[in-house]
Amino acid sequence: MTTFMNPLPHVFLLGVTAALCSAHDSVTQGMEFLRAYMPEQDKPVITEERLKREVRLALDVRSRFPWAGKVPWEVYENDVLPYAVVNEPRDEWREQFRNLFAPLVSSCKTGREAALTVAACIQKTLHVKYSTERRVPHQGVKESLESGKVSCTGQSILLICALRSIGIPARMAGVVTWNHVRGNHNWVEAWCDGEWRMLEYNEKDFNTPWVMSAISMLDPRKPENAIYATSWKKKTEGMFFPLVWEARYDRKRNALEFPPESRIVPAVNITKRYMKLASSWAASQPEYVPGSKLMLDITEDEGGKRRRLPLHVSLKTEEGIVLAEGVTPGPSDDMRKFLEITLPEKVSRGMLEFLLPDGTVRREAITHTEAPVQILNLSASLR
Repeated sequence: MTTFMNPLPHVFLLGVTAALCSAHDSVTQGMEFLRAYMPEQDKPVITEERLKREVRLALDVRSRFPWAGKVPWEVYENDVLPYAVVNEPRDEWREQFRNLFAPLVSSCKTGREAALTVAACIQKTLHVKYSTERRVPHQGVKESLESGKVSCTGQSILLICALRSIGIPARMAGVVTWNHVRGNHNWVEAWCDGEWRMLEYNEKDFNTPWVMSAISMLDPRKPENAIYATSWKKKTEGMFFPLVWEARYDRKRNALEFPPESRIVPAVNITKRYMKLASSWAASQPEYVPGSKLMLDITEDEGGKRRRLPLHVSLKTEEGIVLAEGVTPGPSDDMRKFLEITLPEKVSRGMLEFLLPDGTVRREAITHTEAPVQILNLSASLR
């Protein structure tokens, strides 16, 4: 393993930064915190020596980096000291990642700058990419580094560990399923300059556009559309981070069920904050039009399988004036892709019009609803 060399000027080791660190910053108290909220399955395998190493390394970077010393101790102990994120294997990564990422942020002045630097450089530093061929979603650091393949959950684990290794509080955030397409997603939240910010692996800025767009389509009234963030300490009784890879599918209810053994990671519900963030993000986009957002595709039945048809669709007023138009996704498009158009706020009723492969003109009436997004899966086989 490469010997760690302090990449920061000596001034950061003394004076202001050290003074900003809480009086609670001690190895003993850090160990007591980790032990107090340690998952039951970790107790037989995580030794006192391991806890001591973890806390000492975490406190060392707290005194070395200016942003780390400014983090409130209750945030630092909950989101930097922990040696794990969800229920991945308990590999030791802190010293290795500190050696890799500390030199990259040696010239950074703020936590924001350091977090963005790590996120932008992590893929080329670790040589690990997203792949559906990864073994399991929640791989540990060691397996991810060896295989070079990870899921979005695996990417998030790596980025969280990298951020924690340089004293930036980080946690996993995620949704059980999107509203416009089935499938979960997990990402990272980094504590920068006094607030949590949405960040993803191998991205150069906060608030990844496709994720913000997908969040803006969520329906907060649906439990499966809620957004949670991990916590080491239990904040709300009974609230847990949804480990989707441990869930069971209930066919009768057409929903995921989380057995007791999967409810092991404490969580906080952050849905309201994200809905507000995504709404502001959507309203700031150049193409934004106040009204009801429509997401649609058109399919035909082909041998018992659903096949998407790329058809030209127009949204018109009842008088025939074209409000919007576009082409629906075809069979080779990503399943997350839909034709997105808006029924303007000032138009109470519209008409979707498109030509089916057999030459038939199809029309569908559209009105505003309470739902944030109307997802329309139209079938070419219905007349």
